[in-house]
Amino acid sequence: MRAQLYHMNKLFLLFGLSLHFLSPGQDVPSRPLSIPVYHPMVINPAIAGSKDFFTMGLTSKLLRNPDNQLINAHYRVAGADGFFSSTGIGAYIFQEQLDRSWNTGIALTGSYHYALDEARVHNLSAGASIKGFFNIPRSTESAAVDTMGTAFNPNLDLGVYYYGPTAFAGLSVTSLFGTRASKIAVESDAYISRQYHFYGGYKFLVSKANAIVIEPSLLVSLTDSTLTEPHKHLAPYLKIYLQNFYIGTYLRSLNMAALFFQYQFPRFYTGVFLEFPRKTYLNDDNIIFELTIGVNLRPGNHSFSQYRHW
Repeated sequence: MRAQLYHMNKLFLLFGLSLHFLSPGQDVPSRPLSIPVYHPMVINPAIAGSKDFFTMGLTSKLLRNPDNQLINAHYRVAGADGFFSSTGIGAYIFQEQLDRSWNTGIALTGSYHYALDEARVHNLSAGASIKGFFNIPRSTESAAVDTMGTAFNPNLDLGVYYYGPTAFAGLSVTSLFGTRASKIAVESDAYISRQYHFYGGYKFLVSKANAIVIEPSLLVSLTDSTLTEPHKHLAPYLKIYLQNFYIGTYLRSLNMAALFFQYQFPRFYTGVFLEFPRKTYLNDDNIIFELTIGVNLRPGNHSFSQYRHW
């Protein structure tokens, strides 16, 4: 127990130091903002199939302008021997409204999972996503030179991922090809930066009887221009699990606060994500409110009946 508290203190110290250097990264899709929380497969395709159930979820921004949605599904293909095979598959579709245009697209994902022990609780996976999206200028911005026409952007994501009972960590590259069209300016909504991601965390068991777990984690997202300054792009996350419920927060800006939670019912789950200013009156214009819902689609009598599904 003392060792766990020691490691937790170290992690919280890292989180505290990172407060001075936070800077959000951008990717496609970059919204909904809760993608790392509810749809981590989008930033690392090797996560596809890492759960032992077939899950499908929808996340949407609500309130005044519900302009960002993402539907994501992934599962582990069953093997002939009754166990899971080494293959995971997934897909997602999305749309997001930017300042001057819309992004809408689709991605298809495949992954290979290798068990590191006979019990198959420690695993290493590698995955890839083939994706393509359209950047569509809004009518009010049709006169802009760099967004006069709809731009189609095919791209590729690659990743590796370790996951086990208490820890997980992954490295990935999203939008590997970046923007190949030289006529698209860097400040354009259609411009894509190659992104490099590290995402890892550890689960500290607080109470086995009550299934209470604390999970600090860290997301680092970089581009080619920020590879030499990762300390400026740290995003610490914290989740507290209580049986089939968890609540969490993250920090990507000193001016914004965030809160999210999720509850798993026997065959579906639902969650809410909030981001809001720290020092101002709250209203519909400055609160980001996102709702996620999902279902377990695997046939048979399987359900979210065990806490390990988290």
